[in-house]
Amino acid sequence: MLTKEIINETAKRMGCYRKDARELLLQHFVSVLTEAAVRGEKVHLAGLGTFYPARSRKPRKDGIRQTVLKFKAAKPLLRRINPNDGGELK
Repeated sequence: MLTKEIINETAKRMGCYRKDARELLLQHFVSVLTEAAVRGEKVHLAGLGTFYPARSRKPRKDGIRQTVLKFKAAKPLLRRINPNDGGELK
């Protein structure tokens, strides 16, 4: 799904303008996520999962290890995606 499609679907489900859905998703959510990652905090969204900052495993060519943002899906989400697997990633 592309960004535009996600925005259109969100606006439709929320009953709001696409402009408002775009602002919510691409500005506010990203800002909150970025600020939390800079502080080293996890962002947990019930039913969706957890975004968390982590150090990269491999340093860049200049020897600096970057902070990356990782995501761990919540078990209810995994169960909905893989109903026959018991919700575990393999």
